[in-house]
Amino acid sequence: MTEPNDQATTSDSARNSSLTPEQIKRIEENRLKAKAKLLAKSTNAPQSSNNTTTITSSTPASKKDVSSQRPIRPIKAFTNYYDYDLSQMVDSRGGFLVEDNDTSTAAEKRKSEQNRPKPIFDPPLSIDPAENPTCKECGSMEIDYNWKQVFGVCVCQKCKEAMPEKFSLLTKTECKEDYLLTDPELRDTEVLPHLAKPNPHNSTWNDMMLYLREQVEAFAFNKWGGAEGLDKEYERRQHTSKKRKEAKFKAKMADMRKRTRTEVIEKKRNQTHKHSYGTTVTDPKTGTQTQTCTECGLTIEVFEF
Repeated sequence: MTEPNDQATTSDSARNSSLTPEQIKRIEENRLKAKAKLLAKSTNAPQSSNNTTTITSSTPASKKDVSSQRPIRPIKAFTNYYDYDLSQMVDSRGGFLVEDNDTSTAAEKRKSEQNRPKPIFDPPLSIDPAENPTCKECGSMEIDYNWKQVFGVCVCQKCKEAMPEKFSLLTKTECKEDYLLTDPELRDTEVLPHLAKPNPHNSTWNDMMLYLREQVEAFAFNKWGGAEGLDKEYERRQHTSKKRKEAKFKAKMADMRKRTRTEVIEKKRNQTHKHSYGTTVTDPKTGTQTQTCTECGLTIEVFEF
């Protein structure tokens, strides 16, 4: 049995025997040229890879190389957006994005921080009891330092709850209605200091201004000449307000009556009137016969044949 190599050699020898010597020579030359090209390509492959590495690591030689190194740009359909750094954003509480270099916002922020009331801490007590502030009513040293700083009054929590007629807080509206004080007087912190608190009805409204009843009463009594003067002024204003309301009501009623009367006259004027005549009356002197309308009093002369 013959081997495969022997069969291939036999087929090659048979094919070579059918070729001419010139053809065999040309085939051998082509085979050697192809072998030389393959050897040259295998030797040039590592050199080209080394050259590529050095070009990538070095500075690009042309604009074409620079553009090839740029990152891939996104599609135009996905470029319609803004990139923000959320860690650098400032909440303006108005639904807008504040720019990083906005100096007005930074100034407002500093101003609000300066105007923000600082927390009040109870100072340490002194060893000497005479140096410690005490409550003006009971003499206790456990006073409310917040009230001491705002109102300048030394009073403890127990006395505030036990004597609301002196230490209760009044709103700005109560001061204006009950003690007849004006806005300029209530805004003067030197005369009437107030405690500002967030409005419980709506957090977006202005802060609620609370006044100490003792200080408000003292200022109002000094202004109106005591409690009796305040009561007289209150009654006078109530009487004036009542007269003003009555005059306004009478004016409205007169206007309403006038409009009602005019409407009745216009209604009667626009309606078509049908006369309703009574019986015929004969004048004995002249002998003329007349009839009178029972509704409007129109008199007509009647001739009978």
